[in-house]
Amino acid sequence: MSDRFDESSDETLGRRLVGDLPRYAAPARLRVTIVEAATPAARRPAWLAPVLAAAATTMLLALVTLPVLPRIVPADPVQRYVRAVVSEHARTVMWGARHGEILPTALPWLTQESGIALPQVFVGDDRLQFVAAEPVYLERQRGVAIHYRDVDGHMLTYIALPAAAALTIPEPARVPIGRWRPALVRDSGYAAWVWKQKDVACFLVSDMVSADDVEKFKEYFARVRATTEPVPAY
Repeated sequence: MSDRFDESSDETLGRRLVGDLPRYAAPARLRVTIVEAATPAARRPAWLAPVLAAAATTMLLALVTLPVLPRIVPADPVQRYVRAVVSEHARTVMWGARHGEILPTALPWLTQESGIALPQVFVGDDRLQFVAAEPVYLERQRGVAIHYRDVDGHMLTYIALPAAAALTIPEPARVPIGRWRPALVRDSGYAAWVWKQKDVACFLVSDMVSADDVEKFKEYFARVRATTEPVPAY
């Protein structure tokens, strides 16, 4: 056997290989990868990579910081107070009262802790059952909260706080109920009656927001308002 090949040139051998060997098409994904890799860097915008990196960083920071940002505080004092008492009511509905004191036994202690005396106080009846009473601290003010439950299972929270000078009951929101005209203010799916008794701001909060519920809510306001007299203790 001879190790000598035919005296064909490299060019002739190349043509034979091209003609005789089978040929296969590259997958589409591979073709795209090869084309992108072969694209000169000058054709790619120089600003694209930094912009995408900055956008990704901004989105990551937003996802991290948004849950811990405080809610926007309303400028209107009434809305601000209502938001505070609604939050306190919602906390009580979810977790219960912190102390759960019983009236009238706890009145001296409540007066000392809250700074609000209650010479007269509504302790419940056949429609509203007394649940608990406790001191609260809202809008940098000490106050007292009394919780009730009606026969339909609605929770109601009565809160009395020292009235800030800027706290003015909004006239358009006032609703006539007997000889009184409290304001009906809504926030976060709750309704609150807001009124003043001399130097004390009073609130009655519940989730009774439908038309039928508001009529019952008026009745509950009248019961509490007629038999509760908060005064500053000091």
